[in-house]
Amino acid sequence: MSLRAKLLLVALSILTLPWAGWQFVRQMETLLRQGQEQALIATAEAVVRALAVQPGALPAPGPSWFVPQLASPPQLDGDNADWPLPAQRLRRFSDPSTNTVLAGTELALALGEARDALYLFAQVRDTSPARADAHWVNAAQRDHLQLLLDGGNGRAALRIANAADGTLVVSDDAGRAPALRVAGVWRETGTGYQLELRLPQGYPVRALAVQVIDADGAGRVQRVGSAANTPWPLRQTSASLAAALAPLLPGGARARVTDAQGWVLAEAGALQDDGVAEQVPPWRRWVYRWLLLDSDPAAADTPAAAMRSQSAETEAALAGTAAATWRRDPDGERLLLRVAVPLPGAASDHGAVLIERESESVLLLTDRALTGLLGATLLALLGAGAVVFVFAGRLSTRVRRLRDAAERAMDRDGPAQPLPGTDSRDEIGDLSRSFAQLLDEVAAYTAYLRSLASKLSHEINTPLAIVRSSLDNLPAEDVPEHARTYLERARSGVDRLGLLVRAMSEATRIEQAIASVEPEPFDLAGLLRECGEAYRSLLAPRRLDIVLPDTEVSLHGAPELIVQALDKLIDNARSFCPDDGWVRIALSHDAERSVLSVANSGPALPAAMRDKLFDSLVSVRSRNRADGSVHLGLGLHVVKLVAELHRGCVHAHDLPSGEGVQFDVQLHGFGRR
Repeated sequence: MSLRAKLLLVALSILTLPWAGWQFVRQMETLLRQGQEQALIATAEAVVRALAVQPGALPAPGPSWFVPQLASPPQLDGDNADWPLPAQRLRRFSDPSTNTVLAGTELALALGEARDALYLFAQVRDTSPARADAHWVNAAQRDHLQLLLDGGNGRAALRIANAADGTLVVSDDAGRAPALRVAGVWRETGTGYQLELRLPQGYPVRALAVQVIDADGAGRVQRVGSAANTPWPLRQTSASLAAALAPLLPGGARARVTDAQGWVLAEAGALQDDGVAEQVPPWRRWVYRWLLLDSDPAAADTPAAAMRSQSAETEAALAGTAAATWRRDPDGERLLLRVAVPLPGAASDHGAVLIERESESVLLLTDRALTGLLGATLLALLGAGAVVFVFAGRLSTRVRRLRDAAERAMDRDGPAQPLPGTDSRDEIGDLSRSFAQLLDEVAAYTAYLRSLASKLSHEINTPLAIVRSSLDNLPAEDVPEHARTYLERARSGVDRLGLLVRAMSEATRIEQAIASVEPEPFDLAGLLRECGEAYRSLLAPRRLDIVLPDTEVSLHGAPELIVQALDKLIDNARSFCPDDGWVRIALSHDAERSVLSVANSGPALPAAMRDKLFDSLVSVRSRNRADGSVHLGLGLHVVKLVAELHRGCVHAHDLPSGEGVQFDVQLHGFGRR
């Protein structure tokens, strides 16, 4: 991965800003919600205090019965399946007894009013049935339901009991015919019995007491229900309470007053859309619904909820603690805040005030905060990305420039070149100056090595001449016969050392000649033809093939250096070509270049030396030739220098047939490339 890509990848860490900002927005939204909750709870408490000071506005504390209005009279069949859903929710009474026979007796009761008639449904769990009709003599010691009615005509007591399923049997508490005509049905169940009854139409009932008497037939009796001699008042939706509640509400709010069972006694106000949500584009509202509102439960504005509230906030208020919840409408487009506070008095026998209102301002403030956050983050990301991109580009450019300068400075085809100077004070500038200092030392050492051959040849010539003259004068002296062998060996070594010095001097002269050559135009094909014929006797008995174009091949260069390079290539070919092998000199050309090729049969190029054949002082010969010549590895290096002088290059490769090697010298001529 490039340096620029790495820095850009590091710059992506700025993407943590949106996440951190989103957490901030969520915290801000939570604080906004808490602030609105506290404000609306304070409003609800103020409403409760205002209602409390109005005489008769709030219902009197104490237990009561709520009688909901039924849309249609239910059928008297001993079952409440045809009652509306809120009215199906039964009010339960139980009295755990230490008597194992009567333990578990329970009464579940529901009341309703339809067409000015009071309906009652009772469900009794009885594990010790002892049935009798209400007018029997022993009915008081048997299972029965006892009603105490307080109406405009005074108080009436009723005993309801059946020995079997059927029409209700009703009497007064003495077993006589009742003063009221009560219609209904008694139905036995697997766990007890159920009954459904209707009081006479138009009969006013202000209070009611209900008790279940559970007897086992052996004298043991258990009573479950409300107080037997203290009827509880009946309550219905109050228009006067709603009228007193309406002026106390803030705009766009809806309030409900409930009793201790959650039944709605009064409702006032209406939810009003403040139009804030319309200021947020639909697609962003959908995003906020997904991110924020989905965690809120949906509001249940059903007829059942309008008659009886059993939400979490209402339950908390009925338990004596103010509570608030956030809900969304079923479409998820609006956010509702609902708070409930308890009415004065004991929570077990009083009620609560529930206020709800739309709170789209939270959505609008969240949208503004999030939009600003995203905009700022985008600008910061673009700015940081641009800065990092420019910095990475400049940094990578400097690194590439330093790399290119180092490659040019350490070019193996020429002397070391100095690095360009820099005044930068950063790490890359320090690295560049360190490289420059290192290259200066390498250049000085290379120059010393290049001049070492000429210095050594000059310094060695004088002592070498002294040694040679001393060896030449020794035969004139009386030298023992057995010492003459060592004398010949010393003379041979001096001769070989002299050849080595001359070869080093020759290499130096060639480099100096290449540096001072004067180019001229000449016919390359004619020059190779003349030289090729002269090589036949040198290469004999090997076969020499000369493949040259028939036309003139003009080249602007140094013909004497071309001949020296060709001499080196022919000498190299003769060294490796067997006596029965062949050598080929060929020339090809086009408008851009001329290619001189020298091929010979023999062994392939050593794999380890392919990249070093044309370096100075490198030789692949395993031994010297029979003529005693010394090979310093300068021949192919000279060929390389001549090729570079003519703006070309030299390559060596094995022949495709595998029978030998071929050297190709590309020549462009002076001043062309």
